Amino acid sequence: MKYTSNTLKNRDFYALVKDILDHEDIQKLDYINHHGKSILDHCLKVSYHSWKWGSKFHWDTRSLARGGLLHDFFMYDWSNSPPYPDRKAYQIFKMHGFTHPLAALNNASERFELNRIERDIIRRHMFPLTLIPPRYKESWLVMVVDKIVSLSEIPQYLRS
Repeated sequence: MKYTSNTLKNRDFYALVKDILDHEDIQKLDYINHHGKSILDHCLKVSYHSWKWGSKFHWDTRSLARGGLLHDFFMYDWSNSPPYPDRKAYQIFKMHGFTHPLAALNNASERFELNRIERDIIRRHMFPLTLIPPRYKESWLVMVVDKIVSLSEIPQYLRS
């Protein structure tokens, strides 16, 4: 799906994430199930709400928008079938909540230049599962927004 400033409405937000949304691998996330919709839909919600709240606090909105958009940049449907056929990979797959932040960070780092806050947002968004807490206030905000958005998606997930 191709996103435009008309789709995303807020031009300030869109300007921060346009290059990411234009990337072909990010667009593939629109076809991978996540919480009853797509990974891209979920990440856009987290990104936008994090950016919006960060704007009110005068925090680093660029890092919030970009880190929020990339926080779940893994390329598989974790709720359906494992991405790898062997037994060891399946055991890792079952640990998705613990392992996907590193997969997302690796994918994002290979495709985009990330600052230290964006890297921390992606790597630490699953705290406390990942044990090490976020380092920056922006990372804490995305972590909380991700949990709120995920909870709001439960009814859709149960219906699907």
